[in-house]
Amino acid sequence: MKDLKPLFLLDPDVHFLNHGSFGAAPRPVMAAYQAWQMRLERQPVHFLVNELPGLLHAAREALGHYLHAPADDLVYVPNATYGVNVVARSLALQPGDEILTSDHEYGACDNAWALVCRKTGAVYRRQPIPLPAAPPQEMAAQFWQGVTPRTKVIFLSHITSPTALTLPVAEICARARQAGILTLVDGAHAPGQLALDLPALGADFYTGNCHKWQ
Repeated sequence: MKDLKPLFLLDPDVHFLNHGSFGAAPRPVMAAYQAWQMRLERQPVHFLVNELPGLLHAAREALGHYLHAPADDLVYVPNATYGVNVVARSLALQPGDEILTSDHEYGACDNAWALVCRKTGAVYRRQPIPLPAAPPQEMAAQFWQGVTPRTKVIFLSHITSPTALTLPVAEICARARQAGILTLVDGAHAPGQLALDLPALGADFYTGNCHKWQ
């Protein structure tokens, strides 16, 4: 196997494994990043006003190719949790409406939904997914046991942060669409770890990060 260490700026005395928080950028990426910084600093107003919109569109085109999604269906946000907040705070939830999730979700996203529920009177329900994990179809069936006539939204991680499970989101999203339930997938850890085809997953909203594993 090729030694990848020389491609990174990491301290050679540290075995860096925490790409789940912030992935270290390879040297060529850092060089390109610094070149863009210098281009910005040479003519800030011209860059931000005249160049940046077209450059962001080109970047969305490239990202869309990676995700098999149209560029116009993509929007940049600071991170996946920010994206979850945008969606959660935009829904017209009513008292008694239920948001169904698993018991393997990221704490900051749980907190976002807790705030929304306090404001709207909706209910955040965590459906247990036992460990060791069952096969995907069985896992999907375990999760679906939490669906009730009041379920309006299903919120799930694609790869869970605390337990590193890959959840069967495509199966659950397909079932939710048939039932008229909105789906939001937190894909914070998926880009770079999974081959992603967003249309095939079928989620109404999918939010992810490019600064971790990708």
